[in-house]
Amino acid sequence: MDAPSISCKGLELDYGRGSVIGPITLDIPAGACVALVGENGAGKSSFIHMILGLRPPSRGSAALFGESTSQPAARRGIGYLQESVDFPERARAHDLIALHSRLTGLDRREAAQGLEAYLDGFGLELTGKPIRAYSKGMKQRLALAIAMLDCGRLLILDEPNSGLDPVGIAMLRGKLDALKASGTTLLISTHRLAEVMHLADQVLVLHKGKVAGSSPMSDFQDFNAFEKYFLERVR
Repeated sequence: MDAPSISCKGLELDYGRGSVIGPITLDIPAGACVALVGENGAGKSSFIHMILGLRPPSRGSAALFGESTSQPAARRGIGYLQESVDFPERARAHDLIALHSRLTGLDRREAAQGLEAYLDGFGLELTGKPIRAYSKGMKQRLALAIAMLDCGRLLILDEPNSGLDPVGIAMLRGKLDALKASGTTLLISTHRLAEVMHLADQVLVLHKGKVAGSSPMSDFQDFNAFEKYFLERVR
């Protein structure tokens, strides 16, 4: 059998003063789309940092596709958008995309040839202007474009809709639908329940650092039922 895309065994993180995330034990199968939801401070971003190997857990372990997250090779083919992204204000979108293409190991010539079309797909018409001329929504589009450069195995998004207008949200929804159809595993952390209900196969609720609920999205007949499920688990 194929290894789970994400596997956590007794994963915990101590913050001090008695504040702890976990223990979390779970498996997310390859090709699944999981909505990670919870209140502010529930531990969603810290959980993501641990499973990506960006922050070592206090106890327990995490693996990506069967490889320990302590190994850089485990993160190949994985895209990640953090909740808040800052870019150098004088940089330009095409320079940043070219840089990240090289960092991910993409062929430089192929990346350069498809650069303009790739950026156009994210609505980045201001590529000739420095980042300081971008609106918050345009910066978010650029961050998404970078995150999706090499995400064939797994894409993790932390509040991906932040700053996006309705056109940007529709653009993102289309790209996520396409990635899901291609078999990419998706883990989407968000406060906007309605935006993930159509896409997610599973919902994972974190509350005060603990898994408070995990259920197939097919259990909910409509958004009201989904919202009720969430609210009951974070009270």
